[in-house]
Formats: sequence, structure tokens, C-alpha cells
Amino acid sequence: MLVQKFKSAYTPNQSVAIDESLVAFKGLLGWKQYIPTKSARFGLKFFQLCESESGYIWNSIIYTGKGTIFMEEYEHYGLSTKCVLTLIHELKNNGYLLTTDIFFTSPEVAEILLKYKTDVIGTVRGNRKRLPAEFKTMKLKKGEIKAFQKGKIMVFQWRDKKTLTMLSTIHNAELVLNQENQQPNKSLR
Repeated sequence: MLVQKFKSAYTPNQSVAIDESLVAFKGLLGWKQYIPTKSARFGLKFFQLCESESGYIWNSIIYTGKGTIFMEEYEHYGLSTKCVLTLIHELKNNGYLLTTDIFFTSPEVAEILLKYKTDVIGTVRGNRKRLPAEFKTMKLKKGEIKAFQKGKIMVFQWRDKKTLTMLSTIHNAELVLNQENQQPNKSLR
């Protein structure tokens, strides 16, 4: 009921984000979560779709383990995909840009969202299904970039201290020259 009120009270701007949140709770509950990286390490886990600019929570799912309720039409997908599709369902076909983190980003999510005129950008695990096999074995030197493009989906790896892999449907693999010193700028369009 509360989520329905959130949705009816406000329409988010074109840039939205999905992430998990942990609400502190120390009582007895079968689906209480322990996440050591969060400030409140024990609590109730939520998957939330928020407007990027204001942080307004527009949609939310309480994670209860196997009993978590997702939209029935997405039940045949994996956890991260059905989570994303359930949260953004009412915003599909409206040209939204979804920012995700490493848990939610995958080529599968990008392909599905593109069918619904929704773009996505986010970090992705280098060993995700449907990524080029080269990402699993590539060894980049510091400052080196490798990118692959399939249609509108672009995936790239960049190495600084660690290797970072990103997926985007709004960028391409073209390098832009920095006019000051005529060196390739590491940012992509």
C-alpha cells in the first residue's frame, strides 16, 4: 500500500537507479539479512528503484528469500533480472535511463530493457553470461581499455589499480581526443 502511494504521488525524472538497502532490525525474523558491508549489518533487505536526482523511492521490494514476490511474468528469470524488471515495469517504454550496480547489470537485462525503450548503464562482473569470452581471460595493463560493441550494447574493461568492467546502452566504444595535449581521453562517448 505504501509503495502504491509513492508511485501515485510522484513521477520520477528520466534518470533512475536500482540498488539494495538494509533497514536495521535485530528482532527474530526468518528472512533477516546479514550484510557486513552495510552500516546496519543486520536488518531487512529491500530492492529499491529511486530517482537519481532526488533519491525519491519510487518502487520497492522486500527481500524474503525464496518467498520474495516478483511479477509473475518475470518468474522464469534469475533473481537480479526479475528484480530489475519488476521494479521498472511501470516505467518501461518511456525512455528512462537506469543506473545499476554489479549485482543487477547483465547483458540479459540490457537486451530486455532495450526492447522496452529503456537504457541501462552500470558496472558488470567480467564473468557474466553472454559477455565476450575475452573478458574472462584478458590481462590489461594499467590505463589500458578494451571494448566490445553488439548493437547498442557496449561493454568495456579498464584497468587502473583494479580492473573495472562496465556495460552501457548509451555509450559507444569510440575514444575522444583530449584537445589540450592530443592524447586519447579515457572517457567514452
